[in-house]
Amino acid sequence: MVGGSSCVTIGNGVRALQKELRSHGLDLEGEFQEAEAELNIQPCPEENMGPRTRLLMKASEEVGYDMRPMPKFIDFTRCDGCGRCALGCVSGAKWTSRNYVGDALRNGAKLETKHRVLEVLHRGGEVKGVKVQTPEGVKELESDLVVLAAGGIGTPVILQTSGVAAGTHLFADTLINTYGVVEGAQFGPELGMATIVDEFHDSEGYILSPFMEGPLDMLTNRILLGKRLQSRNLGRLVGVMTKIKDEPNGVVRADGGIEKPVPQVDVEKIESGYQRSRVLLEAAGADPKSIFRSHIRAGHPGGTAGVGRVVNREQETEVSGLFVSDCSVFPETLGKPPVLTIAALSKHLARRLTEEHL
Repeated sequence: MVGGSSCVTIGNGVRALQKELRSHGLDLEGEFQEAEAELNIQPCPEENMGPRTRLLMKASEEVGYDMRPMPKFIDFTRCDGCGRCALGCVSGAKWTSRNYVGDALRNGAKLETKHRVLEVLHRGGEVKGVKVQTPEGVKELESDLVVLAAGGIGTPVILQTSGVAAGTHLFADTLINTYGVVEGAQFGPELGMATIVDEFHDSEGYILSPFMEGPLDMLTNRILLGKRLQSRNLGRLVGVMTKIKDEPNGVVRADGGIEKPVPQVDVEKIESGYQRSRVLLEAAGADPKSIFRSHIRAGHPGGTAGVGRVVNREQETEVSGLFVSDCSVFPETLGKPPVLTIAALSKHLARRLTEEHL
């Protein structure tokens, strides 16, 4: 859809990879500040935290975890705490990149939907345009400047079909959710990931954050079969997400196939986060015998066109005029929400393109 995955984020606006990008010649301090102001990023107010989150905040104090409000790009005066951020914000409280699309259209940009990019056209080392599949058939759109922003999976596919080597070093911010039953509780829907514990990110490679999946998620194979009946009454459940800084050992092939093993080092990070989540849930009143976890899955695929490997510090590929601006250019795994960093990178690239090409 127009706006891409920004339409289905949980609204988290944390800085990530700032030091690592600086080591590649990308000092984004100004862009981070600009993006934080435009997205109106602010810590989640306590009054917008649901009962589960407040319960876990109190429990974190008891066990000595440093749980703090999560910075969010949400207008909290409009947020009703429905907990359905990942399905799109029905109240319009959450920022998405559609805001920027609207600005672009008002300034003369042309938006073409239902156009699937098949490959980037180039000749003599210079970009010439893109070949696209449209409802009317295959077309070629001429341009001497192309910016790919198809994400950590889509971008490397397009690059490979265009003859540019990409697709290795895939990371995914691997995660699990851990749940416990608080007997007698009857919690309602609430804003997800309203707080964060990131004190273990640098030392142990993961963050913790309150999170509850929806009723349909609980019916999928994300949850062990033996726990699905237990999960039917979501009002008694409290959940904590463990998101790790995983090994960039995956591959995205030209045909869109994906391989992403989970090595032992990542298993150990997940296990450590799970054990800390258990401690937190028990302190929050969950029955220790009720605690269970979801299967391992992925959150933020990226790294497949990394700075220093596929693009240079100006985010340009070996094809002159072909740039990339999404999480595929990240030089290493974040283990944190990526939206703010993507916005800062895109601002940096946009400023350079405006100065040199427009």
